Amino acid sequence: MFFTCGFYSLKKSTDSCCGINTIVLRDIVEKIKPRFTPSQELKALIKGLGVGIVIIDRDMKVLWANHASAALAGRHKCVKGSYCYDLLNKGRGPCKGCPSEKAFKTRNVERSRIHAGNTNAGGKYIELTASPVLDKKGDVAAVAVIYCDVTPNVEVENQLKEHRDRLQAVFDGIGDGISVIDRDFNIKRVNREILRIFKKKDFSDVLGRKCYEVYLQADKACDDCPAQRSFKDGAKGQLSKVWGGRFKEKRVFDISTFPILDSNGNVAQVIEYFRDNTGMLKLEEQILRYERLAGVGELAMGIAHELRNPIGNINASVQFCLDKYAVDKKLKRHLRVILRNSESANRIIKDLLDFAKPDDIVLKAGSVSKVLESACALVKTRCLKQRVRLYKKWPQRLPMVMLDARRLAGAFLNLILNALDAMPEGGSMIVASYLNKQAKELVVTFTDTGDGISGENIPNIFDPFFSTKKSGVGLGLSIAHHIITHHNGTILINSKQGIGTEVTVSFPVSHDLSGC
Repeated sequence: MFFTCGFYSLKKSTDSCCGINTIVLRDIVEKIKPRFTPSQELKALIKGLGVGIVIIDRDMKVLWANHASAALAGRHKCVKGSYCYDLLNKGRGPCKGCPSEKAFKTRNVERSRIHAGNTNAGGKYIELTASPVLDKKGDVAAVAVIYCDVTPNVEVENQLKEHRDRLQAVFDGIGDGISVIDRDFNIKRVNREILRIFKKKDFSDVLGRKCYEVYLQADKACDDCPAQRSFKDGAKGQLSKVWGGRFKEKRVFDISTFPILDSNGNVAQVIEYFRDNTGMLKLEEQILRYERLAGVGELAMGIAHELRNPIGNINASVQFCLDKYAVDKKLKRHLRVILRNSESANRIIKDLLDFAKPDDIVLKAGSVSKVLESACALVKTRCLKQRVRLYKKWPQRLPMVMLDARRLAGAFLNLILNALDAMPEGGSMIVASYLNKQAKELVVTFTDTGDGISGENIPNIFDPFFSTKKSGVGLGLSIAHHIITHHNGTILINSKQGIGTEVTVSFPVSHDLSGC
């Protein structure tokens, strides 16, 4: 729509600034001169807009300006003849990203937002809209610039951003995973804990993807999906789920879902709340294990005491016969078999007593690296015989931990021997140790290239008398686990059949202990 005012035509643009229409001057009969005077209708229109308007030439000098532009610049006199950037930029040169310069070049309407003055001393945010003014030939003769004070809007935006950042900090600070999905199961928002749980580097690895693809590695939603129930019924959903494939060890999550309603009361999105209950499950299993082992320990101690004396008598009697009497070779051979087996039984009884009586462990500050050196030295010959390459990897200085060197060396030796049993045809083994500063733990790992352990056997590997070896009694790993537990340590096994096994032992590090 066009308005005719004197010699000039005005085009009412649909572009807006601060909620008003932008006025674009067109079809100037001749080049704008200082004598330019708008008609009374145009004056009334410009005054009613309440925004600053100036017309500038290619040298950035003001040819005409309304009173609002002078007031916006903090001037009480006519600004005609001044450089436009002096109005807001106070003589510091053209504004960065000047829309007027762009409008002269592009012949298009250009916009930008600048800050005028000092924010600490009442500075303003001004939105500039520069419209080219064309002569009859279609060349850009001047540019009309609208100055709109958007300081209140910017302040509101900054307040909203501050509140949004605070909410985001709270959102990310929640220790459980939170995910927001739409009706198509697309992930719209997550907190940082979700990235940590599912081992994602960035939000872009998650947002916009299907929740069941990211969390379950599936091609469709699970049948018992609580989010489906929340979308359908608008009620809270609940599910406990076990993840195993994507994690090193089994993880258990409690998943709760909560509907988000739109203005019509319909479920638009659903919040998924992930709580990792693996630690609680492990604690329950550990308590049950301790109760079970306590009963086994009492039984083992009773059996050991009952058998120790008879086996001791057998051993002494056989030794007496061999020393006192002249027996033939055949009988001597049988007596020596009895002697060997009684000694073997005596060692088993000793292991039972060690398993049943861990209270003799005396902890004092010591060096784990020295304990590892002594354990590795004891298996050096066997490694050579089995063609197993043993690699030792740990820094020269490791923090000291509270330990019983003799008992811990026995535990480490059991773990190494168990690994060697899995490599009868040779292989390699790495014994390593390092400080996990984040967890404040000293970590020891035993990695072999043996046969590996089946998934069904791993939960039972530390149970007393459990063994997959023909000649095994099944107490070595139980004793090792018992000793490490009484060092306030943890022991985890990660194994794949045909590839090998990694045993990870972790000990807490005290701030009071210096490095060694």
